[in-house]
Amino acid sequence: MDTNLTLSQKELQKLSTNQIQSLNILALSTESLYNLLQKESEENPFMEYSPNQRSSAHNDTSFLDFVAAPEERSVKQFILEQVNSANFTKPQWALFSYLADYVDSRGYLTITEEEITEKLPLPAGLFDFCLCRLQELDPAGIGATSLKDCLKLQLRRNHKLTPLLEKLIDHHLSDIGKQKRSQIYQSVKGPKTKIDAAIALIKKLNPAPLSGIFEAEASYIIPDVIIQFTGTDHEVILNDSWSASYSMSDYYVRMMRTTTDESVKEYFQTKYTRCRLLFYNIERRRKTLHALTDAIWNCQQDYLQNQGPLQPMTLSDIAKKVGLHPSTISRSIKDKYLQTPHKTISFKHLFQRPFPKTKETISKDAVQQSLARLIENEDVKHPYSDAQLTALLTDQFEYSFSRRLIQKYREILHISNSYSRHQ
Repeated sequence: MDTNLTLSQKELQKLSTNQIQSLNILALSTESLYNLLQKESEENPFMEYSPNQRSSAHNDTSFLDFVAAPEERSVKQFILEQVNSANFTKPQWALFSYLADYVDSRGYLTITEEEITEKLPLPAGLFDFCLCRLQELDPAGIGATSLKDCLKLQLRRNHKLTPLLEKLIDHHLSDIGKQKRSQIYQSVKGPKTKIDAAIALIKKLNPAPLSGIFEAEASYIIPDVIIQFTGTDHEVILNDSWSASYSMSDYYVRMMRTTTDESVKEYFQTKYTRCRLLFYNIERRRKTLHALTDAIWNCQQDYLQNQGPLQPMTLSDIAKKVGLHPSTISRSIKDKYLQTPHKTISFKHLFQRPFPKTKETISKDAVQQSLARLIENEDVKHPYSDAQLTALLTDQFEYSFSRRLIQKYREILHISNSYSRHQ
């Protein structure tokens, strides 16, 4: 056997990490993007969430107020939405946001000052200031470090914390839970009626302040893009004004540039690059969706204004207009919805292939609308049979439809047969 070495040249196309992320973000629906940014803000210190920052474009898009929002918020968002970042210094806001990450679903703070200072030295009084701001939020008891602390916070909020209540909470919570009244009477001096009233008040307190707040609610269709009519023109607006609440943290950028610890610097650089690319690809997503919707408007203007049927339109048609590959258009419309003043529809529904050999003038929607009008205007004493409807539609569109197809469209429209329609 002869062994030979040969050289061959191949052309391979590989996607970079940035390109992969860009395509993945493009495919996300508004709700999925909302969840991605929420998760990233919890994990990436460079992703700063400030709910009081809003985009000034379109007057905060107040016309979106009637649209049901996904609002499956995290505990962190629930906390940060109650405060104004402008009332904090940069170090205070950085630590306050950090503490919000460690509030669990019950409302308890699960990290201590000692655990934080092991990772990063804190200025004197900074932790106490942020903890105080946290425990001032609603509901009363949030930010507590223990059950005893939680109960006291609730009573203190209502100005009801007395020495008797404090003693019962500090030393007799277990006895209260086990109904050991006699032991409490022996240890706590005072009238039994007063002790019983204090115990009853403690039992009314909520041991888990956030319990039930984050239970799942009914789901809604969330429009990703809104078309607003302005006289004879239109305006395309993306339903992502909330994204203006996210920005790059100047505080951590300065820390990255000033730290002398190489391991910390490397960690910061990785998180900084990820955050920067994420913002860049989100902006690319915005531009792509805007251009895509404009191109669809030009093809489906009558339908979107409720003045006519859908026109035949394919992914390739729109790809040529926008200057992108059809696969990119397919990713762009995945799981996304378009809202007009008349309806909310999926982007996918707007794409329909024409019937073969019709010079791209007949769509399935146009045939169904014509079928519905024929039946609506028929003589109820002599309704059209499926064969007659087929003949009428064939004459109207100058295209040979099959009776089976017309029967299928009639059933899709939930219209009964001629025998059932006869009066």
